[in-house]
Amino acid sequence: MKLVKNYIQYIIVGILLILCFFLYWQNMGNYAFVDTNETKFVTIAKDMLSNNNWMNIKLDNENFYNYPPLLFWLINGFCVIFEKISTEVVRMPISLVTTLGIIYLFFLSKNLLSKSYAFIITLIFATSLGTLIFSRLATTDMLFCIFSMSAILCASKTLFSRKNKQKIIVWALAYLFIAFATMTCGVLGFLIPTTCIITMYALSGNLKELRKLQHFLYGFIIFLLITIPWHLNMIQTHGFDFIKEYLSACNFIKYTGLKESFKVLFLIFIGSMPWSCSLIWIIISKFKEIKTSTLAYFKDNSQNSLQEKWQKLRTTERFLSISTIIFFTSLIFAFLYGAKFTYCILFLLFPASCITGFYWYEYIVKKEHDRSIFLSTIIPNLILIICSLIGLFGHNLINTTIMHDLKNIIVPLVIIFFIIPVIGIFSVLLKGRIIAFLSNIILMISIASILTPTFFNFIMLNGGQNDLISFSNLAKNENIKLATFIPSKKYSIAYYYDKPINYHNNEDINWLKDYLLKNPDNYVIVEIKDLTRIEENKIPYMLMDSGKRYCLIQHMPSNMRNIDNEEEPQIYIY
Repeated sequence: MKLVKNYIQYIIVGILLILCFFLYWQNMGNYAFVDTNETKFVTIAKDMLSNNNWMNIKLDNENFYNYPPLLFWLINGFCVIFEKISTEVVRMPISLVTTLGIIYLFFLSKNLLSKSYAFIITLIFATSLGTLIFSRLATTDMLFCIFSMSAILCASKTLFSRKNKQKIIVWALAYLFIAFATMTCGVLGFLIPTTCIITMYALSGNLKELRKLQHFLYGFIIFLLITIPWHLNMIQTHGFDFIKEYLSACNFIKYTGLKESFKVLFLIFIGSMPWSCSLIWIIISKFKEIKTSTLAYFKDNSQNSLQEKWQKLRTTERFLSISTIIFFTSLIFAFLYGAKFTYCILFLLFPASCITGFYWYEYIVKKEHDRSIFLSTIIPNLILIICSLIGLFGHNLINTTIMHDLKNIIVPLVIIFFIIPVIGIFSVLLKGRIIAFLSNIILMISIASILTPTFFNFIMLNGGQNDLISFSNLAKNENIKLATFIPSKKYSIAYYYDKPINYHNNEDINWLKDYLLKNPDNYVIVEIKDLTRIEENKIPYMLMDSGKRYCLIQHMPSNMRNIDNEEEPQIYIY
């Protein structure tokens, strides 16, 4: 036992690495790139690599100023190392950064709290649905989340440490991670973690600490060395156009509205599954207590008074306070930008995991919050059990097409959504606290290992992306020019076709009529529902291929038409 106690942190790290493999690495190449952001970012990286221009970012042969290049550099770096571009290789840097972030979260929180508390927090963050999904996609979202989380953890550590030399090193690391976040998501990559840190220091009464030159100087130099070269090069190359587009991409004063705010809250809830229910129940049950303690804390809000109150808090109370401050500060950004930038929502999983972990720690170790954990476990598990029974016996209640697409995973789906929730329910009933916690972990591992590729493929199939991939490959293999007549740009077409594409929004039917007439040999991708409109406007076409949502058409030559007076054009499947 003594040997295990001495090496417990290394055992935990080993467990976390195995967990990360099943959550983020296994089967991550068994589904195609997902529209729209993943295919967009991969297309940019591929173009950057093929042109050997790692500074200038282009999309569809046009300058793309919305994002800095760190994601593209990481993707291309791995492609160069492995000498190929594939779904596994392109997604590998995201999975690797997420894995390192999980380990870093454990070690930093372990130094501030107990190993048990740190382990619980890390497990909750690692197994949240949002972390699971976006660590498997080659997008900026998870990179920003990990870099911002790491920066805030470093800054938080300075509130607990009294050693001046240690503070200098930790602040340097905080600025380093802020620089990485900036090089991932631009202005918001700097603004969100910096605002969280400033708010955290202000509300803890330690704002003076931020103004110490020795803490600021080294970190700021590191920040400038990482961020300035690329930004300066872009300003020199593109001038005011770059500055204008780069800043306007954030829409700093644009609020999307109340409807979108509720959508953000819903996405936060879904992304935090299966832990979000316990967080909500605990907040509801502890609302009066939280309100009273918060008002008492800010009754005298002078910096000296806040600092005195901060010093009286226990370590766990400080960490919970910091997590709460970060959550509500970043929630403002989520409301403002979450409808456009998913990473603003995803970042909330970090403070939410810390808050949830505090109560789960007290439930497991101190045997508190029984009622809240009981309710928050029973309700979602009952929903999963009902869903599994519907999947097994209620075929008539579900669309037959959907059932056909999911037929290969019905059995494992039922097992996962029935057996594991039953174990979770019995564990809370019988006060098996650790088993109740582990049932959620096992549920997420099972979803990641067995269901994730199938769910991604299901989404792409029913969303029409498989159609677009198939049509793009067909046009590429036959060396035929391709155009689209659909509502938005789908970059999976750009990636798999790998040639210039004529995109056009499907509002102007006359454009399609003229295009088919002037380019009779070209293929055009249209939505299946638009065929009625095409026929109503007497546009002659041949149906070359058809899928779930989209179809591929070509101009119909005059010798193949059969039009007498007002008779509709005859449709041929070529």
